[in-house]
Amino acid sequence: MIKKNLQLLFLLIIALSIATCSQGPRPLEATIHNDHLCIFTNNSKTYYGVDNTFLIYLGKIDYTKEFRSTYERLYSNVPLPIDEKNCVLIPLKEIEKNIAYEIILDTNKSFHTSLCIIDKSHELEVRHIEPGKSTCD
Repeated sequence: MIKKNLQLLFLLIIALSIATCSQGPRPLEATIHNDHLCIFTNNSKTYYGVDNTFLIYLGKIDYTKEFRSTYERLYSNVPLPIDEKNCVLIPLKEIEKNIAYEIILDTNKSFHTSLCIIDKSHELEVRHIEPGKSTCD
């Protein structure tokens, strides 16, 4: 009986550890700087991935098709994009206006955001969209 209770306790501890460690993707922050989209984690617990690298990629959101990256870049031995002053700059020419995009940054963790670049009378703004949405409305 004691052995069975210890086994259940051990399994419960493992399950709780896995659940707390795998919280899923974390949010990404995005602002516009001149003619670039500035992406950063705003998370001080961001660390490098393998070989002091991190990867950023993005693609249009279309839930009827498999995700396809339209832009990706591997960064090596550069400051981590933790805050706005060290952000990753993505040229705005890589992003169509008023189209929903998923942006993913992979380091030791995965960060993501869904957003649109809205063109309002030649003023650009970042609009984050709700999970599951695929339009900029």
